[in-house]
Amino acid sequence: MCNAQGTRARLRDALKRYPIAYRLARRAEALQRRVWGTYKLDQSLTNVVDALPQKGAQLRQAIADYNAAHGWPFDPIRVVHLFQQLEAANALPPGDYVELGVHKGFALKVIHRFMDPGRTLFALDTFEGFDNRDLSIEATHYASPWQVGNFTPTSVERVGAYVGGGACPSNLKIVKGWFPESFHGLEDRRWRFVHIDFDLYQPIKIALRTLWPALLPGGVVIVHDYGNYGFPAARQAVDEFCDTVGVYPIQFGDRWGSVGLRKPRNA
Repeated sequence: MCNAQGTRARLRDALKRYPIAYRLARRAEALQRRVWGTYKLDQSLTNVVDALPQKGAQLRQAIADYNAAHGWPFDPIRVVHLFQQLEAANALPPGDYVELGVHKGFALKVIHRFMDPGRTLFALDTFEGFDNRDLSIEATHYASPWQVGNFTPTSVERVGAYVGGGACPSNLKIVKGWFPESFHGLEDRRWRFVHIDFDLYQPIKIALRTLWPALLPGGVVIVHDYGNYGFPAARQAVDEFCDTVGVYPIQFGDRWGSVGLRKPRNA
């Protein structure tokens, strides 16, 4: 990596003697970074891109779609991690998939793309932003700047259409409401994959306690914002839960520091 960076630096220095060529090279570099969505991050995709062309093409397209919808800051590593963990979850005995905290459906679309299409993906959100019942608890942990209604506008209809490319897919069930009330009727489900993106302490903690017992052995839980210093209580909620069940969280390398848990075989 160091040698490669040195070579690029020397090449840029040489090109500066030729202004037109230098500007063209900079434009080409900017275009390459935009296509790959790395921006100042030299990252190669996982070997599956080269080894399995069909899956590689799907992963490239998922990154491009995520970047186009989400905008800056891009987060291709998040898409790669979701892809890898869903590959693991798809190999488990029958179970379903759920995302808690959907917002506009950026991660939900990635999950739907790579999940087992024969199973059901549930998506739970208020679709009205943060709820005061959660914010009142958040304020007891730190000087929270967050307010009721943050992370709007969004809607069930817009998310369903975005994930399905125009119409909500038949294997996607979107539930509007405040969690845990919105979980009513799902208590008997078994889960292969759980993605929690609630941001705040109380809903994260309750979600982990609620879904962990029904998670299949080997099942995957990903909690977003574990490494996000704008939501410091998210880390606290995960760490407290992990202490109670005796598992260790593994932090990923995506922008906001998602964390992964896999349920032990004999748990």
